[in-house]
Order: sequence, then C-alpha cells, then structure tokens
Amino acid sequence: MTTRTISIIETASGERVGAFSIRRALPTRGLSQVDPFIFIDYLFPTAVKAGDSLRIPPHPHAGFDVVTYILKGEFFHRDSKGHDQVAHAGDLNWMSSGSGIIHSEGPTDEFLKVGGDLSLMQVWINVPATEKFTKPEFRHFNADSLPVINNGDAWLKIIAGKYDNKQSPVLPHTDLFYYHLKLKPGTWFSLPLNPEHSAAIFIMNGKIKVLHEEMTSGQLINFNMDGDQLVFSAIEDAELILFGGKPLKERVVSYGPFVMNSFEEIQQAIADYESGKMGVLDF
Repeated sequence: MTTRTISIIETASGERVGAFSIRRALPTRGLSQVDPFIFIDYLFPTAVKAGDSLRIPPHPHAGFDVVTYILKGEFFHRDSKGHDQVAHAGDLNWMSSGSGIIHSEGPTDEFLKVGGDLSLMQVWINVPATEKFTKPEFRHFNADSLPVINNGDAWLKIIAGKYDNKQSPVLPHTDLFYYHLKLKPGTWFSLPLNPEHSAAIFIMNGKIKVLHEEMTSGQLINFNMDGDQLVFSAIEDAELILFGGKPLKERVVSYGPFVMNSFEEIQQAIADYESGKMGVLDF
C-alpha cells in the first residue's frame, strides 16, 4: 500500500455562533473544502450554567446536508417540516436541506435547568447538483445504532461509511466516510482509502505524528490523493475525526446558509425563503 503525503496543514479559527465559542476547522484561508465536505464547526466542551439561555434561533438552509454529532450534553432540533428531535451524547442528526428548510437548535430546556458540559461537531456536506432541489429530509440516529470498533488502544465510531466490514446506517448522497477516533499514546493507526477519494484529519484534542511531523489540537491535515492509505500515531491521548470521500468536482457558490452551483440558484433560494416556500418556524 502507498501512504498519502500531506497537502496542507491548517489551524481552526475561533468564531462565535450565537452565544457559543467554536473552532471553525473548515473552510480556512488556505483550504476552501475537502470535497464533498465544505464546513466544520467544533463546539469544544463548554460549561453551561444552570439557568443559561442559549439557543440558535430559526434560520434557513438549502442545497447541502447538515450533520450534527453530539459529543456531550443534550441538544434539540426543530424544523419547518415538522421534525422535533432531542439528541444526546453519541447521537447523530442528519438533515438534508434540499430545496430549503428552516430549523432551530440548541440545548434543551431540561439541560439548561441543571447545566453541564456541552460539546458537538457540526459538518456541512455538499450534494450533487441533481440533489440540490430535492425534498428536505431529517434523520436521527441513536448512539447505539452507529457501529463502534474498540481494541483497547484505538476506539473508532463509524458515523458514515464503512470500516472493518462494519457499515453505518447513514446513507449519504455520495460515497464518503466520517469517523470519530480516539487513540492512546503510542498507538499507530492506518486507514485504507479509495485512491480516488479525498481524505483529511481534524484533531479535536491531543497530539499525533504524521510522516514525522507533529500535529496538535485544532489543526486540520488535508492529504494529497497520491496513495491508498493514511498512517499516523498518537503522541499523547488523541481525539480526532477522519473524513473524506468521492469528490463532486462541481462549482460551489455559497451565500450564508445556502450552497448551490450558481448565483442564480442562490437568488432562487433567497426568494424561496423570503416568500415562505421553505415553511415557517417561530421557535
């Protein structure tokens, strides 16, 4: 097997989303996407005080999939198509925004009453041009429905895709993989890859070594498509996500919460939102 080389190393920026401080791993100044992944926000473990009022008010999306993976705490999803779901640690919400949907999200009222640590990863995944204006969908996956492989030194949850003959129940629009990985110090990990697929690592916590280079928390490593495996090791306890897939290789035109293939489609999405075609959500 041939080990991939590093294309670029980027550092997540500090951003604000509503009342939350997050690390934005994608896009960066030097990397617009890891096709088909176009956006990654990591809400690192944050202490929520009892009585806090934290939520992200109703807002629209169209033209891509919004994937919210809960790491700690309790988070609600509510949308203009009638879905109302609470996700707990380890759960996954997968919303295909399609032609347009409005949703709101945040810690549940029950969680805010008592407080606690909250952490999650939200990823936006582009979809082919043929899927941009399909009917919006929402799917929830309980933690125990997502396969886990654990040999003591390496723990891996298959959020999407297949690994070691285990398959996630998630069925994305394109062939991709999205894994949550934890490694103990000194552990080596190798990931077989389709040579024609993109691949990247985002380090949530800890340090790893890739091709004799040390990488640390908050860094994203994008790899060249010049091999059929990734190989790296943990210097200390490390937690990260591995992701990539078959590139769409399509034009990306984004405007706020809309991701399309042309400016005309962006204008149409804005018009649909303003005219109420995406539905109504007051809270």
